[in-house]
Amino acid sequence: MDAKPKAAGKSSIDLIDQDLAFDNIMVGSRATYLDLGSGAGNYTLALARRLGAGSLVYALDLWEDGIVALAEAAREEGLGNVKPMVADLSQPLDLASGSVDAAFMATVLHDLPEAARSGLMGEVARVLVPGGVFALIEFKKFAHGPGPSSPDKRIGPEDADRLTAPHGFVRDAVVDLGEFTYLARFLRK
Repeated sequence: MDAKPKAAGKSSIDLIDQDLAFDNIMVGSRATYLDLGSGAGNYTLALARRLGAGSLVYALDLWEDGIVALAEAAREEGLGNVKPMVADLSQPLDLASGSVDAAFMATVLHDLPEAARSGLMGEVARVLVPGGVFALIEFKKFAHGPGPSSPDKRIGPEDADRLTAPHGFVRDAVVDLGEFTYLARFLRK
C-alpha cells in the first residue's frame, strides 16, 4: 500500500449531521470505541469530546502523518481517551478479541481494495464484544457530489449487508445523515 493512502487528509465530517451520527455510534460514555481509517482524526476527536473520562477511542490509519497529527491534536485538547495507532486495515488488527464495544468507519470502506474488505469485516467482528455496534458511514449511490465519481464504486446499505452478514452482523438501522451520506448500523451476533 502507499505511504499516503487514497483520500488521506480528506474528511466527510462537515457533510454529516454529527449529532445524529454519534447518537447511532455511541453505546455509552465509558465504552471502548474503534475508528477505522481515522486519518487525522476529525471523527475521533469529535467522538472523544462527547465521551466520559472512562472511555477509550482507538484510531487506526495507515497514514502515519495523519496519526501523528491526531496524537498532537488530542494532546493539545487534553483528550487522554484517544489512542492513535498506525495500522494497515487489510491486515489483522493489533487489538484483543472482544476488546471494543463499538466500531465505526466513515467514508473509507469504498477506498479499500475489494479483496481486503471481507477480511476487515472479520477482524471487526473479532474485536467487537457480542452485541457490539459497527457503524458504517458512506456516500449515497449518486453519480454526483462528493465521494467516488461512479455509483458502482459506492457502497449502499444492501452492499454493506452482503459484506457484513457472513461475519455475524445484522443491520438494525439506516440513518440519513445529510444530502450525500448515510449511516448503516450493524449489531454483532
